[in-house]
Amino acid sequence: MGLFSNKPEITVVIPAYNEEGAITPTIKGAAAALAAAGLKFEIITVDDGSCDGTAAAAEAAGSRVIRHPLNRGYGRSLVSGIEAAKNDWVLIIDADGSYPPAEIAKLLPCVPDFDMVVGARQGKLFWGSYTKAFMRWTYLALARFVAGEPIPDANSGLRIFRKSAAKNMPIICFGYSFTTTMTLSFMSSGLFVKFVPIEFAERVGKSKVKPVRDILRTLQIMTQVVIHYNPLKFAAALASVPAALAALNTALLFFPCDHSRHLALACILASLAVAVFMAGCVLQSMKTLLDKNACRNDK
Repeated sequence: MGLFSNKPEITVVIPAYNEEGAITPTIKGAAAALAAAGLKFEIITVDDGSCDGTAAAAEAAGSRVIRHPLNRGYGRSLVSGIEAAKNDWVLIIDADGSYPPAEIAKLLPCVPDFDMVVGARQGKLFWGSYTKAFMRWTYLALARFVAGEPIPDANSGLRIFRKSAAKNMPIICFGYSFTTTMTLSFMSSGLFVKFVPIEFAERVGKSKVKPVRDILRTLQIMTQVVIHYNPLKFAAALASVPAALAALNTALLFFPCDHSRHLALACILASLAVAVFMAGCVLQSMKTLLDKNACRNDK
């Protein structure tokens, strides 16, 4: 892999909500990183209903600004920027200063060999406290289950990808977890995704993340993504619960207990597990048929 042979043009999309304090160095830093690589580019800042001077600061720094009349969330801002992008390669970077723009240079050598290159955050700041680290580990384990591949950072806000590859991505969430949807969708679709370790810094200003709300939404998104791309995997995971309980009740038959009760429970739970799994098989067959028809219509 090496830097671009034909030097494609890149659109930088920066979602921003009340980021007046960090937007200028983010824009100028991104411009400097791309200019140093000899690439042509445009920069779009999506002002998501800010009530400070974010838009004015972005314009003064040389960015084109798209303004939302109301705050609609991180993901909606990215959608607006991606739709407005003139180039097929889109680079996104958060406006809060947590992703040093100089780290962009680490992603560029992997393009265009990969459909998406993700800056994977590292270190203590990424993992945080023991509680936060456990929650992040659990979240990444679920993401790996959905995608079926290792994922060091599912929701990084620094990445570059083909705009054309993102067109078929289901828009499940317009909020904080939009990048999680993107990671899982690209990988579940069989596209080529590369994770590159990057440095991570303290953000400027106050975080807009609400942990409980965003964790619940992320779990919902992971469920929707796995149902969309691999319903059989979701059904198998769901069926494993009654299957495990059926096995437990079967094992209890070897001990002094109410055998008739545990035998009945084992039969009911085993039947439920089989029913759930067979439903997943039917859904998977229907999805395969729909995908084949879609491919024929595209030809």
